[in-house]
Amino acid sequence: MAVSILEALEIIYKNTTPITKQETIAIEESIGRICANDIYSRIPLPRFDHSAMDGYAIRLADAGKSIECQDIIYAGSRVVPTLKEDYAIRIMTGASIPLGCEAVVPLENVIVNNDIVTLPNSIKHGANIRLQGEELKTGAICLRKGEEITPYTIGLLASQGIDTIEVICKPSVTILSTGDELKPYTQKDIGEYEIYNSNTPMFASRAKSIGCQTKSLNICSDDIETLKIHIQASLDCDVIITSGGASVGDKDITKLAFLELGMEILFEKIEIKPGKPTSLGKIGDTLVVILPGNPLAAMVNFELFAVVMLEKLRGTNKYYHSIIQANINEDYKIKSGKYSVILGQYDGKFFNPLLSQAPNQVSTLKDANSMIITTPNIEHIDKDKIIKIIPINFMMDSKKEENIFVF
Repeated sequence: MAVSILEALEIIYKNTTPITKQETIAIEESIGRICANDIYSRIPLPRFDHSAMDGYAIRLADAGKSIECQDIIYAGSRVVPTLKEDYAIRIMTGASIPLGCEAVVPLENVIVNNDIVTLPNSIKHGANIRLQGEELKTGAICLRKGEEITPYTIGLLASQGIDTIEVICKPSVTILSTGDELKPYTQKDIGEYEIYNSNTPMFASRAKSIGCQTKSLNICSDDIETLKIHIQASLDCDVIITSGGASVGDKDITKLAFLELGMEILFEKIEIKPGKPTSLGKIGDTLVVILPGNPLAAMVNFELFAVVMLEKLRGTNKYYHSIIQANINEDYKIKSGKYSVILGQYDGKFFNPLLSQAPNQVSTLKDANSMIITTPNIEHIDKDKIIKIIPINFMMDSKKEENIFVF
């Protein structure tokens, strides 16, 4: 019996156990990886009281006076003089605040005549002084377990003198595509009724982009014994993802092969269009995702179900689908009666449904950066209606220059 989309997701959440195995790597190699343990600051930020500007270190009692200045403190200076009354010290951005300093007055706010500096009448206590630890105190949390590491995370780690980090090991994924008609895309000559296998490299590269490692790539013929050999060789992986042979045709033997090897079925078939034959199972500790062979249908179900599984496996604490509210750019008709996925392109303002959405298509996929899911009662979406879209791993950019300011 087919399960609903939400039931399928709940079953995936329940049956996916995050990887706990860890490895230690250089921080420069950790982009996109998942932090394995909480990391705490070793030193405060800022490390010492310092000037936020080029200016003059002064005492508040000297406001409005003309006072002497003969010393200067540079960033990194090891010797920092004590500030005396009726005296100013020129100070550079990042330089340590001298003892006795109560504020830093910017260069443009003073009048300088040789060694005499005339200060403004009104000076705020602590102005332009960055205090030790005001950004981050020693022992404060820098990075939490389950957070994904970004280039700016690495900047924070480096600021703490941290050069290596413990991360969760990458999930291992095997991609299997079945079909006698499939040939490797590296093979230059194929028969008149043969097709290149696009699903395997597509899903392997998508799994890598999520932060997985693909252990092996295979094309299996529509022969159950050959398929079983490939499956058995892949059972040391965390996940096996197959495309093709998922329906009920004479040569749709993928599920049967897994069953003969002892697969426990967690669900078979989902109430979704396209990709109803999508199934989930488990052999020992290896999860099995069985996708349809049609590329667009397989891609939709990979994004909705396999991505969630892989994200949870790799230890991130953000594995649910995110939602963006947007307006649809045009009136859109839908064949009612099923939960339907519509691929589209979100441009930062509008969701634009792709013109062609046939399950067998490949060329359409390069333009899809988001999707919407409609309920069975929906027959029409009016232009400009606010809808919920699910992003597909995209960065927003534009082909035309826009006004970038808030006004």
